[in-house]
Amino acid sequence: MNQNVKTITLIVGTLLGAFLGYRAALNFIEASEEESGKLPITASQGLQVGLTAVNALKQIGKISRRTA
Repeated sequence: MNQNVKTITLIVGTLLGAFLGYRAALNFIEASEEESGKLPITASQGLQVGLTAVNALKQIGKISRRTA
């Protein structure tokens, strides 16, 4: 793969991931403020979300390996 394509892919992926993480955190904060300081999710729900994200990344990795 061309080095320029690799660099652009890394930059776009990093920026997109940072933006999505920022929006998710902002949504959690807004939901918490609306509930008057109550946490919007429990610890176990947060763990489930994290594990789901890890599984999604694994699936994306598998897709990219099959198409290469």
